Amino acid sequence: MLAGEADKLTRKFIELANAGNVKCLTLCVDRMMPRRSGRPVNIALPRVTNARDAARVMATITTALNNGDITAEEAGQLVNVLNAYVNVLEKYDLATRLAALESEMKKRR
Repeated sequence: MLAGEADKLTRKFIELANAGNVKCLTLCVDRMMPRRSGRPVNIALPRVTNARDAARVMATITTALNNGDITAEEAGQLVNVLNAYVNVLEKYDLATRLAALESEMKKRR
């Protein structure tokens, strides 16, 4: 039924929103800037500059969870972010070390 009509409907929603239709305006704004879900997590995490720092951050997250400052879901989300960040740091470190080794090998030739 709606196949191929998405562009027309979107344009109409925007047209109605621009004309002052509050319901359409609300729908458009909700699509552009979705409402945040959950609550702000307000814990101070230690700075992470290398993979070894992750242990301190994990201890902070675990302590906040044990104290009831954050939920298990929030702790899991923080751990996921931490893991992704550590992964990037490790790859950057490896790439930097590899480049240095390759440079040294070129000098020896």
